[in-house]
Amino acid sequence: MSKPKLSELVKKSTSDSERPSSKSGAPAEPTIPAVDAVQGGNTAIQKTLKYKEIDPGKCRPWAHHNRPDVWLTPQACASLIESIRKEGQQELGLVREVQGEQGIDYEIIFGMRRWYAASQIDGAKFRARVTDASDQECALLMHVENEESEDISEFEKALSFDELISAKVFETQTQLADSLRVKKPYISKLLKAAKLFSVDEVRELLKPYTRELSVQKALDLQALLDDKKSSAKVVNKALELGSEEGIALPRILTELKAAAAAKPKPTAREKCYFKHGKKQLLTTTTRPNGKLTLTLEPDFVQRAGDKAESLLNQALQDMLAANGAS
Repeated sequence: MSKPKLSELVKKSTSDSERPSSKSGAPAEPTIPAVDAVQGGNTAIQKTLKYKEIDPGKCRPWAHHNRPDVWLTPQACASLIESIRKEGQQELGLVREVQGEQGIDYEIIFGMRRWYAASQIDGAKFRARVTDASDQECALLMHVENEESEDISEFEKALSFDELISAKVFETQTQLADSLRVKKPYISKLLKAAKLFSVDEVRELLKPYTRELSVQKALDLQALLDDKKSSAKVVNKALELGSEEGIALPRILTELKAAAAAKPKPTAREKCYFKHGKKQLLTTTTRPNGKLTLTLEPDFVQRAGDKAESLLNQALQDMLAANGAS
């Protein structure tokens, strides 16, 4: 029998959660449909513990959470902060207890924006349920919650999958795919896109745009970085653009692509026939426009001595040969 799809489990759990918890009509304990769905379809995930209201200051993000810093600012969370201030936190987060860390009691598996918003409101508590699930199980719980909320971009998901592999939460792509019930080709595609951020200059330039950057655009840029002919040009342009403020993502993508396609500017070619110490006394120069020039320093004859005539003849013959070839 094939495994039920996560979307089906979530849909069923959401329906179940709407039912009262007892015949007496007592209010049900707050639930997280996505979590209950996973637990119902995977007995390996441990029982989540009771609902708690937690001091936001006693929490920190889980090491493998998938919320980039751009999500966690007063501006990015403005509407959520106002909503929680007026109506309270409507959806629960999920946390896991932390042992032996001074001042921290819980790490946040998901609900990062809700936690951040609560931390910006005096006296607000972060409403969550507590789990004792393993890292792999927490990764699945986080993934399902993201699928349910649909507010994590595909590229952010790519970075999350890459982090889970890099941190050895999952040893292989196959293990990750099987655990999250995602097709392996899709995992491979996202991990290839996430490779874009392995280049420091590109990562620093695009980090503020992880929400807007599509996986396909990331793959297009990665292809340019994989090409030896264009890689250095893209990196140099990323470094140049990184010094600007307020630059828009479409312009960044356009300029990086243009830099990759740009042909190197022709430069003058210089050949030295005789030098004394570090000083070049007899040189020829071929300009980009094909013009040839010979430079003879005043002390060339004195320094070159008996070799002066033959060196000068050689320089002139090479110039004539080059002129004839052109």
